[in-house]
Amino acid sequence: MKKHWILLAFFVFFICVSAMADAGPELSVYEIHPWVDGPVLGMAALGATLPVVFQSRIVHQTNPGNEHDVDWPDRQVIGNHSDFAAYASHVTVALAIATPLVFDYQDLGWSRTLAEDFTVYAEVLSIDSSINNLARYSVQRPRPEAYRQTPPPTDPGSYLSFDAGHVASTFAALSAASMTYNYRYGPHAWPWIITGVVGVSEGYMRSAAGKHFYTHHILGMAVGTSVGIIVPMLHKRKGPTSLTLVPTDHGGQLVWHRDF
Repeated sequence: MKKHWILLAFFVFFICVSAMADAGPELSVYEIHPWVDGPVLGMAALGATLPVVFQSRIVHQTNPGNEHDVDWPDRQVIGNHSDFAAYASHVTVALAIATPLVFDYQDLGWSRTLAEDFTVYAEVLSIDSSINNLARYSVQRPRPEAYRQTPPPTDPGSYLSFDAGHVASTFAALSAASMTYNYRYGPHAWPWIITGVVGVSEGYMRSAAGKHFYTHHILGMAVGTSVGIIVPMLHKRKGPTSLTLVPTDHGGQLVWHRDF
């Protein structure tokens, strides 16, 4: 899956926000500031796409080395190579990204509120991908499956194991969807349960496919979840404010109140 095309589509969608009908304002939970979010989304999208475009020039292909130098439990993954698990992991991350968008559209229809959600979602995915690229192209650790290939693989992607991008994207997408649902409809645990189950399953499949060591999933999980929580928090629409005169035994006092 070419995530940079998805991010480009999101960016085009963001530009169209101002042309959309203002439907369902009572369900709006995010504030979008085009002059801030536009550059942020654009820079993050570049960070998510440019390394992929130029990876053949960035990645330095080297001999993976001796598998016995790999720490336990990561050593247990070396030798794994399941085409089915690899395919299933691609399907899972694609569904994790697309499903929240489909349900959001069914819930809100074609509206400005939907565009706000999509803009936040696009920022989550693009920032997450940028961070993942920074880690992967800086460390350039061989994938587990590369250790037993003779001669060493020549595909640049075989040296981009750290961190686990599929896992990070899964946790980022589903965490952002969970935040949006809880902001809109109140606290619910089940979206987070789904996030955890699907995210951990994605990590298991990526290791079964020989694409990532177990420890790589820890950073992917941390990055994806953090971005999926922090970005929606920064866009949370503030509640109305009020200034009220409250009587007291000695006269009165002004009380400032805001709904969060």
